[in-house]
Amino acid sequence: MFACEKFAKVDIRTDIHAIDNEDRRVLPLLIRAAACLNPIYLRQVSSLNPQFKQEIEDTHSQRLIDSFNIMAGPWDRFEGDKPFYGTIEKPLGAGFYPSDMTRDQFEAWCASHPDDEAKLRSFTTVIRRQANGDLVAVPYSEAYALELKKAADLLHEAARETRNPSLSNYLMLRAKALLSNDYAASEAAWIGLDSNIEFVFGPYETYEDQLFGYKATYESFVAYKIAEESARLRHIADLAEAMQLALPMSDEMRKTRTPQAPSPFVVADLLSTAGEARFGIQTLAFVLPNDPEVIGQYGTKKVMLRNIQHAKFDAILRPIAARFLSHKAMSKIGFDAFFRHTILHETGHSLGVKVVAHTGDSIIQALADVYAPIEECKADTISTFLSFWFAERGELTREALDETCATLLAGFFRSLRFGLTQAHARANAIQLNYYMAHGAVTIDGAGLFDYDIDAIGSTAKKLIAEVLDIQYEGSRQRANDFLAQYAILSPDISSRLEALNDIPIDIACQYEAERDGFFDAS
Repeated sequence: MFACEKFAKVDIRTDIHAIDNEDRRVLPLLIRAAACLNPIYLRQVSSLNPQFKQEIEDTHSQRLIDSFNIMAGPWDRFEGDKPFYGTIEKPLGAGFYPSDMTRDQFEAWCASHPDDEAKLRSFTTVIRRQANGDLVAVPYSEAYALELKKAADLLHEAARETRNPSLSNYLMLRAKALLSNDYAASEAAWIGLDSNIEFVFGPYETYEDQLFGYKATYESFVAYKIAEESARLRHIADLAEAMQLALPMSDEMRKTRTPQAPSPFVVADLLSTAGEARFGIQTLAFVLPNDPEVIGQYGTKKVMLRNIQHAKFDAILRPIAARFLSHKAMSKIGFDAFFRHTILHETGHSLGVKVVAHTGDSIIQALADVYAPIEECKADTISTFLSFWFAERGELTREALDETCATLLAGFFRSLRFGLTQAHARANAIQLNYYMAHGAVTIDGAGLFDYDIDAIGSTAKKLIAEVLDIQYEGSRQRANDFLAQYAILSPDISSRLEALNDIPIDIACQYEAERDGFFDAS
């Protein structure tokens, strides 16, 4: 099976009549700016990707071309990054480091050049080896100057086109950041953005850097706010401090997160993506920024992508649930629980422990390459924990908890199909195995999965306590041991997942808003 055959092509439609005339002039410019990130991201995945892209296009095999365009390279992300074209293995350091550089060499260089260490470990530099063998950090603004300059020009044009002062300010600051490599001011402007256009553009996630987990890839989301649904979520944002107090951890751990202004929620329909957001698994939602210093000063914003969530629920989660869940569990799954889990998952990223004990170092620096699956497990489990917390407050019914547990269980199998090289899949493997080990998830005589509501609640509390403790200790060894114990798949589950060939693993989005002339429609 070609990699592209694991994805369902889904038309992502947009109600043009919901977009006002001024925004219709701005959005095409933002979509064009976002597209500038695609060639950058391909080089961030591998410096050889431009060569692979040309070779694959020369084969004239549409399935190979589609597979490359979905996977952002000739490696199948669902098969342990096994090549589906050629024999070259995917580099752990992606396109961020010299291909012949080892972890030990990098650490030794940093130790012997302390004045350069911050730049070498920066989220927004690439590491190159000079002719004399020295390592040097090159800012993204230099490494990707051609594409970033074109994008900055388009952002300036969009800023002049809009009459919304907060959007214009954000676009101007972001354009400046692309050329200066300093994103802090524009991140703050994005959090305070007061516009129906929800535009994300920059270097954010570090999943691609499997050598250290330091380097951020570029991505963009172009979305349009659904104001009524966004307003309904203000209640959750206002409860952030109460949620932090409710988590099962010591006061010492709890105090690592300083009180913050409420982190706003936005519900939006997605119009276009670029960079990491466009390739591979399509995200349901995101919480940004990721920079701990910016978060500490300005907080975060959480964006829920409603149309993407509906597409995945209908095309993937429900069919998978019918294969794995008991009749009782299957009857309980629902979109409301799916949507609520995503909301609370993104809330979970902003809660919990924020620095390592004793040293005060960031958790992402301490755990490095194993940070992502541990953090995704934390956010998922906090989501489950908070559902029970809301029930205790009288804000969720027992029936809603039933729906939460059933939909959570179905979601494990949806995410496990991403492959255990992917952070979210490893996070879901941890949860499934942990719940099974504690009797919260069981298998009936027909081999179908069921759950015990009360056991799910008590086990989620144990799991989140353990994960938060791992983050606070900041030990890569302990994190690796935890992953070795729980981030695994039994042969039975693996074979059953492999048998789901008729159900797509994820969706390949075809955005109506990217079509020429779409915004000209009356």
